[in-house]
Amino acid sequence: MRHLADVTVGGRTVRIDLSVRRLCCENPVCLKVTFAEQVSGMTVRYQRRTPLLQRVVEEIGVVLAGRGGARILGIALSRSTVLSLLMRVPLPPLVTPRVLGVDDFALYGDTYGTILVDATIRLPLMLWEGWEAEQLSRWLREYPGVEVACRDGSLT
Repeated sequence: MRHLADVTVGGRTVRIDLSVRRLCCENPVCLKVTFAEQVSGMTVRYQRRTPLLQRVVEEIGVVLAGRGGARILGIALSRSTVLSLLMRVPLPPLVTPRVLGVDDFALYGDTYGTILVDATIRLPLMLWEGWEAEQLSRWLREYPGVEVACRDGSLT
């Protein structure tokens, strides 16, 4: 099976000429009738983008999010596609901050939430429902190493 694709990225057109084998399943109980051969580094099952383009879309999505990310790439992507890819990007491992900011807030009605922020780099670390002090103390025991905790005027 031969695939020809003209891909335009940032005003440049790249032609991809790819030949792969289509294999037939001889097991009568198998629901898949045919399989396409995968080319390492170039194709991924059930994907319309190469792994390289997928990484570019994810990185642009992290920086610019939806509509801006779709526009700057110059390829046919909707903002919803960029956002859905962004939601699948794994979060980096949580590093215990030296300075921790803790704030609680009202979500709606009598439902409250707590956010933990690395106060040095100003990035959120954790968000949970509720504002009980026990949740925070469990988190601090799980992630030792916080030297300074910045807290609003909450009594809890």
